[in-house]
Amino acid sequence: MNANHSLLGLAVASALAAPTPLLAQSTEAQLEEIVVTAQRREEQIQNVPVAITAFSGEDIAALGFTQMQDLATQTPNVQIKNVIANSIPNVTIRGVGLNDYAANNNPAAGIYVDDVYLVSPAMLNFQMFDVERVEVLKGPQGTLFGRNTTAGTINFHSRRPGDTFEARASLDYGRYQYLNFEGAVGGPLGENFGARLAVQTVQQGEGWQTNRLNGAKVGEVDRTAARLLLSWQPSDAVDVLLNLHGGRDRSDTLLVKIDNPFSTEDDRDADPYRSGASIDPRMELDARGASLTIDWSISDVLSLTSVTATERFERFHQEDRDGIRLEQLDGIFANDIEQFSQEVRLTYVGQDLVLIGGAFYGTDEVDTRDRFDAPDLLGLLGLAGVRSLGNEYTQETTSAAAFLHSEWKFAPAWRLTAGARYTDDRKEFRDAFTYLIAGGVENRLFPPVSNDFDTQDVSGRLALDFTGFEDTLLYASVSRGFKSGGFQGQLTFNPADLQPFEDETLLAYELGFKSRLAGNTVQLNGAAFFYDYSDLQFYGGLFDSPVGVLFGITNVGDAEVRGAELDLWWRPAAGLDLRLGLGLLDTEVTRSIVAGVATGSELPNAPEVTGNALLRYQWPVGDGLRASVLLAGNYQGDLSFDVVRDPRETRESGYFLADARIGIGAADERWTASLWVKNLADERYRTQVLFSSVGFGSNFGPPRTYGIGLTFKL
Repeated sequence: MNANHSLLGLAVASALAAPTPLLAQSTEAQLEEIVVTAQRREEQIQNVPVAITAFSGEDIAALGFTQMQDLATQTPNVQIKNVIANSIPNVTIRGVGLNDYAANNNPAAGIYVDDVYLVSPAMLNFQMFDVERVEVLKGPQGTLFGRNTTAGTINFHSRRPGDTFEARASLDYGRYQYLNFEGAVGGPLGENFGARLAVQTVQQGEGWQTNRLNGAKVGEVDRTAARLLLSWQPSDAVDVLLNLHGGRDRSDTLLVKIDNPFSTEDDRDADPYRSGASIDPRMELDARGASLTIDWSISDVLSLTSVTATERFERFHQEDRDGIRLEQLDGIFANDIEQFSQEVRLTYVGQDLVLIGGAFYGTDEVDTRDRFDAPDLLGLLGLAGVRSLGNEYTQETTSAAAFLHSEWKFAPAWRLTAGARYTDDRKEFRDAFTYLIAGGVENRLFPPVSNDFDTQDVSGRLALDFTGFEDTLLYASVSRGFKSGGFQGQLTFNPADLQPFEDETLLAYELGFKSRLAGNTVQLNGAAFFYDYSDLQFYGGLFDSPVGVLFGITNVGDAEVRGAELDLWWRPAAGLDLRLGLGLLDTEVTRSIVAGVATGSELPNAPEVTGNALLRYQWPVGDGLRASVLLAGNYQGDLSFDVVRDPRETRESGYFLADARIGIGAADERWTASLWVKNLADERYRTQVLFSSVGFGSNFGPPRTYGIGLTFKL
């Protein structure tokens, strides 16, 4: 690890980590201005008093990002890990997240795709393709992105139809028969109409894991998604955009590496990429949706926006969690999720005053049936003859909110930002029960339980910024976010565990600066923050049962979070970009109200140090040609995946990952060819550890992969 610490030390010495854009096609020595919509309108990122990391579509392509999890590698103080195999992502920002694999609980970070909020963590495993930009907003975004944003918000924006015809295609092929094809075509269809069609398919014919029981390779990928955008301008003042999208995933479910206490079968198997599966590890994910966005410019200073959306998501996930040939714990998870949302915003942008007011209404329904086939384990626990146990429920949610955001420039260098949001959430948890299957007959352990949960909350933000120094923004803010309570969607033998848990709230204090230096060739941003985190919702082994400790979610007490971030973006010459980043965290549970969570514990998925570095250089190599090299790395310090009872098995040591890409192409970017490698040092690292009745199961990140890439544009 000495090399890793040296790299991190170099990054720290250069002054590192968090809110800015990433790469750019650097043909000029000066840095470009990056435009974001973090406050629901277009602004330069350096003028927004919020900690933001922004990725352009070119950044995402150059770095080889294909899913949301990839964003964390270049965003300090952000962790995005799959909670269960490769199916349920958990987004943790500055130590605040939801480490739960139940589909009925909302993420702590608001995830928006083309201004549409996604209600369930099960829906977050989507593909990133034909992206215009991604914005990671850190800290509670209680006013404009107010639903369940104690951690922050990640906003994804797709490329829209342009005024001229455009077509592009890219193809990557690599190790393990990996193939990633992305294509898009768009442009005007007439005087007032436009369209853009984009597709992506990711295929991998050979897995990087081995099933010890039959020698089969596990890790095949079969994901395909498409998006059609139709634009219409019935007048100079009105823009209408219809977004139709869908996708499917028929990939393997990754194997769990486990030291099973009930078997010696895996005792001598130290290979992190080999485990056992007595069933076919697979998943079937299907998503489809539509949104209609209408923008009406009422006048030069007043506009109205309406976003109407519907989403449907179906999930089947099957995995072997015991890692041996016996049926001790085979999990089968089935979810059906439907959601509808409507948001209306009225925006006034005057010379010294900005006002954004609006309303939101959303409904969603989550139907779940989970089953664990475990006849060989249940017999050992005194339940001989029982083959399976599981749980089933339906949850319906209605959320309504009204919000007002204001910015007042009360002096030439001073601006006051204030906003508030009132939210009314209602959740109905219906027909919830636990069942056993014995002799082919399903038996319910208790009558179906139905409970309601209602909450009302006011969240918001107050910030003051100062621009009296040249090319520098200083800001101080206080913001409040909340994540609504609800119901634990896990297996339980006690119907009392199905009573609702309460809201969690977070009060955040932040000081920050954003600056452009050295003739606009250096960008240095930073922030320091303190969080007062109350009634936090924890997921872990919190419930006892006849078959051992069961997982669930409940309020466990209070915590405090302290931290800082720095970010350096330097362009010493045309074509050369250097970006360095550092995130520091200190988290502590200050009050615990449940057994197993000790006061003084750190929060899960909250490493004290994270760092990232990126170097990109482009230069001419002849008439009409250009070469490029990109080196990217990220460091994650020690962390714990589960602090309930503080098991040492869930602690992961720090590690450093590095990627590289070299290429050559036309100077006008009509085509490029490249060679790439990910996990250059072939690091072995764990992405999740989950405790169950058969021990601690670990998921590992993939080994070194490499390949070639081609892109074409018209």
